[in-house]
Order: sequence, then structure tokens, then C-alpha cells
Amino acid sequence: MTASLDALLPTATGAHVSTTYADWADAHDPDMAGAARDLVAEMGTELSRFRSKPGRFVDTMAVRARRLPSAHLPWFWDTVGHRLIGHGGRPGGRAYAAARAAEAEHELAVDPGYRRANALLFARGGAMPAKEFAAHQRFLAETSEPAAAHAALDTFLTAWTASPADLPADLVRRVKASAKAAGQGDVEAARLVGELLATTRNKSVPDALLNAAASLLRTNRPTDTVATGLLAIFPDGATDGGAWLRMLIASGATEAMESGRVVPQGGLRHWVGNFVRMYQYAAQSGGGVARQPLPAELCDLVERLGPRLRAEGGDPLTVHTTRHHYQGFDADVLDACLAAGVEVVDPGPQVRMRFWGDRSRRDLQALAADPVFGPRLEETVHATLLPEGFMDRRRRPGTAVTLLPGNKGIARQVAARVDKLVATVAAGGMAGAEEALTELELLLDGPTVEALDGIADALAGTDTAGTLRRSLTAGLPEELAWPALEKIYEDFAKEATEAEAGDGPLPGVSGVTSTWPVLTVFGRHRAVAVAPDRVRASCRYTIPDDATMFAVHYVGGSFLVSWTAKPNPYRCDTAIWSDHPDDPFTPDEVGGLVPYGGSLNGAYGFQFETADDGGRHSGTGILRPGGKQGIDSDELQLSDGSTIWTNAVFAKHPWQPVHPLTGEREAVTPLPDFLSAPTDSTMTLATEALQLAPLPKALPASPMGTRDGLTGTRISFRTDHRDHAPDHYLLESVDGRTARFTIDRKGQQPWALWTPPEALADETVVLAEAQTPTGVRAYTPDGTLLWEQDGHHSPRHPRVPPTRHVTVSGGVALPPAFWYLLQTRDSTASQALRATPHQTADTLLSAALESQESLNAAINTEFPTITDPVLRRAVAAVAERAANADSRRRTLHHRITTHSRAEGPEAP
Repeated sequence: MTASLDALLPTATGAHVSTTYADWADAHDPDMAGAARDLVAEMGTELSRFRSKPGRFVDTMAVRARRLPSAHLPWFWDTVGHRLIGHGGRPGGRAYAAARAAEAEHELAVDPGYRRANALLFARGGAMPAKEFAAHQRFLAETSEPAAAHAALDTFLTAWTASPADLPADLVRRVKASAKAAGQGDVEAARLVGELLATTRNKSVPDALLNAAASLLRTNRPTDTVATGLLAIFPDGATDGGAWLRMLIASGATEAMESGRVVPQGGLRHWVGNFVRMYQYAAQSGGGVARQPLPAELCDLVERLGPRLRAEGGDPLTVHTTRHHYQGFDADVLDACLAAGVEVVDPGPQVRMRFWGDRSRRDLQALAADPVFGPRLEETVHATLLPEGFMDRRRRPGTAVTLLPGNKGIARQVAARVDKLVATVAAGGMAGAEEALTELELLLDGPTVEALDGIADALAGTDTAGTLRRSLTAGLPEELAWPALEKIYEDFAKEATEAEAGDGPLPGVSGVTSTWPVLTVFGRHRAVAVAPDRVRASCRYTIPDDATMFAVHYVGGSFLVSWTAKPNPYRCDTAIWSDHPDDPFTPDEVGGLVPYGGSLNGAYGFQFETADDGGRHSGTGILRPGGKQGIDSDELQLSDGSTIWTNAVFAKHPWQPVHPLTGEREAVTPLPDFLSAPTDSTMTLATEALQLAPLPKALPASPMGTRDGLTGTRISFRTDHRDHAPDHYLLESVDGRTARFTIDRKGQQPWALWTPPEALADETVVLAEAQTPTGVRAYTPDGTLLWEQDGHHSPRHPRVPPTRHVTVSGGVALPPAFWYLLQTRDSTASQALRATPHQTADTLLSAALESQESLNAAINTEFPTITDPVLRRAVAAVAERAANADSRRRTLHHRITTHSRAEGPEAP
């Protein structure tokens, strides 16, 4: 072989149509030339077929290779590899490795010029396998003088670095060996390694390579030009950037930034922000990404760069973005930026902050002292003490002070949190005071008490009389009444079995359903349908003993009784009509065959009776006595008195008008103006929370407000919550009353505005969902929790005590739609409660602390106009709760003062 065979290689841009194998066969095996050219043509066809799966193409070519003479194999496989350049490094690398393996296995002659040029072609294309690096270096050393071999290695690695392929982890060791063999030592090795890394972009760089480079460049520092390139590497892959940053420090690149000799592309702020963006999150071996601590060296570097970062000007530093979907602050990095006096972009409180706890490397003093970010840090640290999941209901004691002792900024924020809770105990609603006391009992551990001067005095200087007064003046749920319904409850209690007698506040009642304005109350064997003014109908029936859930719906004077025997059911599947008990059937639609169970089972309870009182709207049709179509799940309904619109929970489609008598769908009709759009353009209409209905003629007014014979509520929301759940609401009643409300816990969406009896029009109470599916919570618009009332349970929602820290008020909460029908129990008594003076609250509290007899006597004296036994029990219950809360306050004060004395300095 007198001439180099490197002329057989394609150009870098023509590798995808390489004919190296066919050209070699033409010159060296003419008898096989035709077959070789056919095989090369087949390569093109097969690669087109497997373009999206190039590994399959390599497998196919391996089958073809088995039929080839050994001398043909290197040329065949190199041609396969050429055509795979640009299809990812791995398939082409398999082909390259197969070619070299064939040369070694069959002891074939190798043309040095061809081997060097071919390796360079693969290296430029990013298809050189890392495991072939050592073999190629040995080949260069065996076929060239040391200096020439080192120069060839320089060219080879430069091409590799410019390709998409990752660099080999042992690059530094092999470069040092090559430089040493060439008689040039570590100075030359540092030059080449530095220049190679300085041009590395958009690829993974092994930590082992960077660690070795750091050791080499520490004693052989690169020029500022090379240092500028090193600062632009930003290694990709599953790394925190720490190895790269330590290499930059060792090489003097960061020192060059600090001195101003080197300015990275985009400026210092861009460089720091990009580091955070790249490495806040990392890909995980099991899939997805997760947050990770940033290297401690970054925080130290930010502080050293502080003067230049401040002087650079331009936009504030951005340290909350990532290269993935997520955003967030690393508390350590944010603290370093603020400690350096660098202005940071504030994306708003919805962006999370990560506190690393025991893994934190900073005291976070600067962050805690910041007027904007300090409160968010306290919230973040406080959240680490809360239950972490649905199954974890335990809250760890202590505060952010417990986790960050000695941090004055944190102590100030915790003091503000504690002061707010103490104020709630003193002048909040009764339920809010109970929650606040539970919170204080957990918050005030030893470290927190030591850090908060004056907490003992604050607790000693208050009592719960103010809370008692606010509860009485703000309105009690017992002030609302439905006499006909209460009589039904009494009748059910009289017939309750011994087992049912102890089952909650309504013995014998299993649940309720809605045919608005008719409420159906049902038990195991009987049901009664009651309208605002009278009982409509009643019936008796037999439910199978093995029924796991049952429901009864009033329909035009009759009752649809349904049940199921399936374990853990979502709905009933068998039904009878009460007047045909021997004719069970399977309804066509069963989605709505459920007892009222909250917003997901029964919506708000606005499922309307037909205009002729002879049927029940069920969304996609009307059910009349004897019908077997059942009840579907389109439970959301609106009515302006002439048109009815239907929708379904989570359906996300427009409200559909239906005929008021037939239930058939009609042409789309716009909703009434009141429900068409929010008055605040920054908010979104809560489509599924809209409420509108004609008030029954038997009622003079609604506690939720009326206008032109209609009652209802429009709800809008704004989603600033980090978990994409609405948290800011605007509630607007049909009578013009409005209130803005921000929830402090997930899932407790507000649904109406209540003006308590005899209250001023602007004295509005927000009614919202509670922790239980059918419960109701009442708040003032500023978020003060006044009371909580449990709703009806059902076979689908058995009575399981929730984890909460309030005593529920008396009575049972109705579905929201029926609150619009309630009336004032006693106007004179409500008038007296609205005007409760401070002295009366003090007297009631003192009496409640003394005895039940004293409390009854005080109620007689202070509220002589309250004669209704329900209201008297309600006032007494609130006073007793205030007394219990005050006893808890005094116990907590004693615990704190005892701790303070125990921790105080010893007497001389």
C-alpha cells in the first residue's frame, strides 16, 4: 500500500452519504465491488427506514456484516459510522468501535494516515466513543514521534470539544501523559486542558474531569482570555455546578472577575443569575427533576463580587428562575445576595423559597432582616413545622426561632405572628380564638419564649371577654330558623332507635337531598319533604340491610328511594318509587343518586322543582313520579324565574338553558347580567360557584339578600396561590353587598354573604366551606373566624371526627342553597345581641368561669329579652367556650412564666 487511504474518507459535510466501503472495494477487491456498492445503497435505504431509531439500523447492519470477508469489515463499519454522524453519538460510536475491533481481531493492516483522519472525522461529528480515546492515544504514540503524537492529540481533542459529544472523564490524565512524553510537562498540559475547556459549551462535563483540571490549573493558571472562556462553560447534566465552580476558583477565573480583569458575557449579574438558573434543580435518575442545594462556594463568591455587582447597574439580579418549569428562591443564595447589598428581582410571594434546615450553610441574618423577603422566610421556615402530607396530621412545636435561633429578624417576624394570635384570643371570633390558642400552645416553646420579650405580659394583660362580645355582636348561626324543619328533626328523634339516638345532633336522620325549595330529610325507614312554609309530603320504605349507601329524593309529591350494596360506593344503582315499593329498577342515570355531601355531591343544593311542582330538574331532563331515567350528575343549576340553566361540577362548559317544564335543552341564552362578568377586571368569574334563584313567594326576604324577587351570589377569584388554587375572592350579593375575602387554608371556598339579623347592611359575614364536606365556616371579611357548624352526614360521608381545634356551634348546617330560605328566629333577641356592651361580655365571662347557675342568672339579667330556649343555649355555649379559652390562656401564661423563671439568671 504505497499511498495513504485517507482520500477514501468523505468530507465532514458529506459523511451522511459516505461511500468509503464501496470505493475501497473498487480499488482493493474488484470482484466484490458490485456487492459492496449495493450494500452501501442498502445502507441509505435502511437508515431512512430506521431514522428515528438509529440503534436498530446498527443491529440490521450487524446482520449484513456477518456475511462479509474479514478484510472488508473495518471499511464497512466505518462507512456505517460515517452515515450515522448527526444521529446521536452512540450509534455511530458503536460502528467505529466495531471497525477497530475487526482490525484487532483479524490482525488487519492499518493505514496510519487513514486512522488519524478517520478518528478526526468521528471526533468532529461527536461520534467518537469515550472508551476508544485511550486506544487512539496509544495508536498516535505508536505511529508518531512524541511531539507529533501530542500535536495530533491536540487536534483530535480540539475537534472532539467542538462536537456535541461529552468529554471523557480521564482527559486531564491522558493529556498530562501526552505532554510529558513530548517533553513539555504540566505547563503544556494546563494550556491544552484550559483551552479545551474554555471552548466547551452545552454539554455535560464530568466532575472527575473538572476536579482534575482544578488541580492542574491551580499551579498553572490560564490567561484572562482562557479564564473568560472557562466562565462560560455552564456544564449540563445532573450536577450542582460545584465541581465547575471549584475549578474556576482554583484556576483564578473568579479572582479575575472580582478584580475586574474579566467580565463574563452578559455581565456579572447575568452570570450569577444563570448559575442559579442552571443548577437550582437537577434531573433525577428515576425521572423528573428535584431541587438541590447550590454549592456553598457560590454564596461566598457572591459576597466577594458584591461591590462589582452593586456597581454594575442595569436590571436587578434574578435568582428565582430555573431551566425547568419551576421557579423558586434558594434561601442561602438569596441571603448572600442581600448580605452583599445586591438588589434582587421580587417575583411576588407566590414564588416559593427553599429553606434547607440543618443543611443550610448561612445564618440568614440578611434575608430575615429584609422588609420584603424577611416575612416570606419566616413563613417558609414556619411551614417546615406543619404536617407534611394528608396522613401526617402532627404539627411540630416551636416557631422559626426554634430553627433559626439568634436571628433577630426572624424573632421580629415571629413576634408579629404571635402578636396577631394574641389579638385574636382577645378580640377575634370564638372559633378563631380557640384556633389561635391551640397555635400559641404549640408555638411558644422554650427558644421562642426566650426570644420574645413581653409575651408573658401580653398574655397576662388580656382575656377572652372581647372575643365573647365580638361573637355575640357578629351573629350566631342559631339566630336563623326554619320552624317546620325543626319540628321534623324532633319527630325523627322521637322515632330514633337506641343506636341512632347517639348518632350526632340529629338522631334518626341519615341525610338530606334537594328539590329546591324543598328539602328532603330521610332516615333508614322514612322521609319527609319540607318547603319553607309547610311539609309537602312524607313516606315510609324499607332499605335492604346490606345497603352501603342510600338516598331519597322528593319528586312531585312522590319519593325516589335509591340504594346500592357495593362496597365504598360513589352512587346508588337501584331504586324504587315510594308508592311502588315492589317494583325495583335500575335507573338510566345514576350520577346524581347520592345524598347531599358537599360541593362534589350535590353542589350547592340548587336542584330545582319544576314550575308546576310536578317534577325535579336533573340537568339533562326532568324526573317525574314513576319515571325510570334516574338523576344525572349535572347538579349545578341557576334560575331567574323564567329560564333555568344547568351545568356540571368540573365540566368546564358553558351554562346550558333548558325548558322549565320539559327539561329539554334550548338555544343558548346569555346568563343574567348579574352573573355575566366580574366587576373587577383583574379577577375571574367562578363559573361553577354562581348562585341565582327566585325567592319563594311565602318568604318576605332572605338573610343572603334579595332584589326583584331573586336571591343569589356572584363569586370571582384571583389565583395568586403558589399551588394554582384560588385564594383571593370577591363576593357580590344580588342586593349589592360586596366583600373581598382571602382564604388562609386550601379548600374552604366562600359561597355567600350573610347579614346577621338586625345588623347594619355593611356588617357582612362571609360563609365558606369547612373542613368537613357539608360544614360551614363564618368569617368576617378581614379573615376573623367567627364560628363553625357541622352539616348533615350521609352514608357516603360517615361521621368521622375531623382534626380541628374549634368547638362547633349548635344545630346542623344546611346545604348552601337552603341558607337563602332561613328566617330570623327572634328579632328582639337578635337586636339585643347586636348591641352587646363590653360590660355585659365581662359579666358573662366572669359568670361562666364561676358556674352554670351563675351563667344562667347573668343571661337572665343581661339579656332579659332573650327568651327563646335555642338562643339562650347558644349564648350560654359561647360564654362557656370563652371561659374555657380564658382558662387555657391562663394555663399557657403560667407555663411561660414558669419557663422564664427556670431559665433566668441565678440570684446572687
